Amino acid sequence: MRRFFKIFKVAFQSIYKNKTRSLLTMLGIIIGVGAVIMTISAGEGATKQVQDQISGLGTNLLMIQTKSERKAGINVRMGRPIDKKDLEILQKNAVWMPKISPLLAIGAQAIGPVGYKSTMVYGVSFDYFFISSRELQSGSFFTDEDVKTAKKYCVIGQTIREELFPGTDPIGRQIRIDKVPFTVVGILTEEGTSGMQDMDDIILAPYTTIQNRLYGRSRGYTMIMASALSEDHILDAKTETIELLRESHKIKEADDDDFQIMTQIELQEITSNITGILTILLGAVASISLIVGGIGIMNIMLVSVTERTREIGTRLSIGARESDILTQFLIEAIVLSLSGGVLGVLFGVVGNQIIYKATGFFIPTAFYSILIGFGFAALVGVAFGYFPARKAAKLNPIDALRYE
Repeated sequence: MRRFFKIFKVAFQSIYKNKTRSLLTMLGIIIGVGAVIMTISAGEGATKQVQDQISGLGTNLLMIQTKSERKAGINVRMGRPIDKKDLEILQKNAVWMPKISPLLAIGAQAIGPVGYKSTMVYGVSFDYFFISSRELQSGSFFTDEDVKTAKKYCVIGQTIREELFPGTDPIGRQIRIDKVPFTVVGILTEEGTSGMQDMDDIILAPYTTIQNRLYGRSRGYTMIMASALSEDHILDAKTETIELLRESHKIKEADDDDFQIMTQIELQEITSNITGILTILLGAVASISLIVGGIGIMNIMLVSVTERTREIGTRLSIGARESDILTQFLIEAIVLSLSGGVLGVLFGVVGNQIIYKATGFFIPTAFYSILIGFGFAALVGVAFGYFPARKAAKLNPIDALRYE
C-alpha cells in the first residue's frame, strides 16, 4: 500500500513539474469526456421530450388509420378509407375502448378580429377531450349534441388566442376558418412546446362541421383515435379493433389488413429505439476525440521516457525491477488521463447547463454518461500508457546511464 502511495506521489510530482505540457496533453481527454457526456445527455433529453409529447397525445391511446406506403416520395393509400361505417361498428361493439373519436386534420387559415394565422384545424367528437386529456382554461367544450347538429363551434389553443384575440376575451366571438365562421366556445389550457411542435397552435371543432364545410364526406377520416379501458388492456383493445375492422372491410382470412393500428406503447418503443441509436452514434463520434487525447498521452509519455532515461537507468541499477518502472509510468499515464476525465466531467455538466440556458432545451445529465466518460478516460490511460511504460521498463541500465 505504501509502495503504491509513493508511486502516485511521484506521478503527481512529475505532472506538476510540467504543468503547461500536462494540461495541453489532458485537453483532448477533457474535450472527449465532456463531448461524450453532452451527447449522451442530449440523447436522453430528446428521448424524454419525445416521450412527453407522445404521452401528451392521450391516455392509453390507439390510432387507427388507412394503411399507406411511401412511393416516389409521397404516401399512397393502400386500402379503403377509415369512414363512418367503421366508426359506428367500433362504437357499438368495442368492449375495451370506452372512448372513441374520429379525427379530421386539415391545414387552414384562421382569421380573427386583428389578424390571421395558418394553423391546423382538427375535427373531433366530444370524446376526444377525454382521450387527449386536454383541459380548458375558460369556456366549455362543444357537446355531443353540437357534434350531431354540426354546430359551427370551436375550441382554440393559447397561441391562436394571442395572435387573433390579443388583449381580449375570445369566448363568444367569431373566428373565420377558410371563410366559414366559427364561434369560440372554449380556450385550452396552455401546454407549451413539445419538441418542435407548438401544442397550443390548434383549433378543435366538431368533426361533422369540418366534414360538411371544409373536408368533404367522401374522403373518410384522417384517423380514428381511441382510449383503451386501461394500460393493461391496450393490446386487448388492439386485437378487438383488428377483428371488428376486418369484418367491416370484408377482408378474407388469408389477406392482409388494409388498415394499421398504432398504440401509445408502440410509439414510445419506436421513438426510444430511434433516439437510442442516435445517442449511441453521437457518443461514438464524440469518443473519437478521446482516442485523439489518448494518442497525445502516448506521445507525451514517450517524450517523458526519453527525458528521464538516465533516471530510469539509475533506478534499475540500484535494484528497481522492470515491473516497478512499468507500474511507475503506467500510473503516470492513468493519473494524467483520469485528471483530464475529472475536468471533462465538469466541462460536460457545465456545458449541458449552458446549452439549456441558451436554447431552453433541457438536457438532464445522465449519471451513466459520467461513468462511461470517466471509464473511457481510464481505459485510454491504460491502453495508450502501456507502450511507453513498457519501453521504459525494457531499457538497458548501462545504456540508460550513458544516455546524454
